[in-house]
Amino acid sequence: MSARSLNGVFEDEEGNSAWIVTFADMMTLILVFFILLYTLADFEDEAYKELVESVQVIDGDGNQISVIDFATRKGRNPEPLKAIEDMLGMNPSHVPVENLKPALVAEMESMIDNTDLADSVELAYNGDQINLQIDGRYLFESGQTQLKDRARFIFANLAQMFRDYADYKIAIRGHTDDQNIQTAQFPSNWELSAVRATTVLRYFIGQGIDPRRMTATGYADYLPLVENNSSENRARNRRVEFVLEKEKDI
Repeated sequence: MSARSLNGVFEDEEGNSAWIVTFADMMTLILVFFILLYTLADFEDEAYKELVESVQVIDGDGNQISVIDFATRKGRNPEPLKAIEDMLGMNPSHVPVENLKPALVAEMESMIDNTDLADSVELAYNGDQINLQIDGRYLFESGQTQLKDRARFIFANLAQMFRDYADYKIAIRGHTDDQNIQTAQFPSNWELSAVRATTVLRYFIGQGIDPRRMTATGYADYLPLVENNSSENRARNRRVEFVLEKEKDI
């Protein structure tokens, strides 16, 4: 279609071209939008304001003015630019963004805060995956697989949470320190760590947790948290790790 034909489409009966004003407004908004995208690369609040104000347009009288002044003069509110800022995540708001942590993490944090576990538990999460590690001071004696009484107390609290949040799979991982073991029962740390993980799994089965939700794996001394250069560090490495991941809906 030729330019002459297009003019015929948009001109009214008196031959006016009022559509050009609307078209110009649309092009101005598109230009501002791309300026906003450009500022994403290296955004600073003052730099952003200067950049937007530097955009010049021609008003109806042929004068060159800033796009903000043009919008204000036309009775338009330039504040929607702020809404676009927010949508693009560019607004350095003073209101803190709520960290939407899983409810199970909040309960675990409460358990840790209300006991003396703060220096013996490491808790982290990423989305719906939660990692909880408890060092060996409360779990096993060196070279042993029997749960200490303290471990049973901690696990009893965890069992209640596991029952309440039945949509999580539970991977139980056993770890040892670097003290080599070679007995008839445990030829190496691999067997020792695997039996420790299985011991914990069997405890939670006894607490009513569905076995199909759980796995048990031994990692021996190959994934230490800290160097095995003291009895305290060896106790930290002699740990049980819980990796919980929310089951995805299929």
